[in-house]
Amino acid sequence: MRLFRRRNHRPRQQRRSCVEELERLLRRAVIIPAAAPVLLLGGIGVGKLTARALALPEHVAMREGETTPSRAELEELGERMRQVRLAGEDTEGYVLLYKRHVAPLERALRRMGVADTLARRMAWPLVEHSSRKGLDPATVASVLVVESRGRPDATSPVGARGLMQVMPEHVGRWAGCKRDLHALYDIEQNICYGTSILADFMKTYRGDERRALLGYNGCVHGTFTPDCFRYPDKVARVRRVIRAEMNAALSEQDRATLQ
Repeated sequence: MRLFRRRNHRPRQQRRSCVEELERLLRRAVIIPAAAPVLLLGGIGVGKLTARALALPEHVAMREGETTPSRAELEELGERMRQVRLAGEDTEGYVLLYKRHVAPLERALRRMGVADTLARRMAWPLVEHSSRKGLDPATVASVLVVESRGRPDATSPVGARGLMQVMPEHVGRWAGCKRDLHALYDIEQNICYGTSILADFMKTYRGDERRALLGYNGCVHGTFTPDCFRYPDKVARVRRVIRAEMNAALSEQDRATLQ
């Protein structure tokens, strides 16, 4: 009863403020739906301006869904990487190129089961040699994984050697690669040979990636290895995983930059 009396004897001012608050809420309920289209259009406009302000600069690494960089763009990147590497690993240019183009691929190689130290040693020459020859680094990395699972000492029953399983008869045939059989077990030299051979097949088949990959695998006539006609599909499946991992790494970099 005492509680009941207290409620009935609340001051008039307090009761009036409650009524006023209710009226304000009712007015908002009417105004907000009416203003929603205006707010939506304004939000879209602000979103466009924000997107422009946060747009990435040119020549950044590719995201999934974007077109593959042109051969000229890849070659430009490869030559820039060569010059920066020769200048020294402690330069600002080296650090920037490594972070943007090499580190994502290094992470993807680790995701595919390549040991950390090997992934670190492979990633830069993979991106550099691929790009200089107009090849997509993710595609070359996929070939490497399919061929040897990232093992520099791999040797096939027919004598193919190293990361990209290069046959000994290729030694000395490609400019810029060492003329030494033992070089096929060297990470950079094997990548030099492998990318040279794949680029030559791409040129021979006028950019037809499937036929170029079949040629690289020795499957031009479908007789060299069992089910070799499926080789391009294996490379494509691995490439999807590698690209997804690279894109995840780049997205994390972008978020860290914006924070």
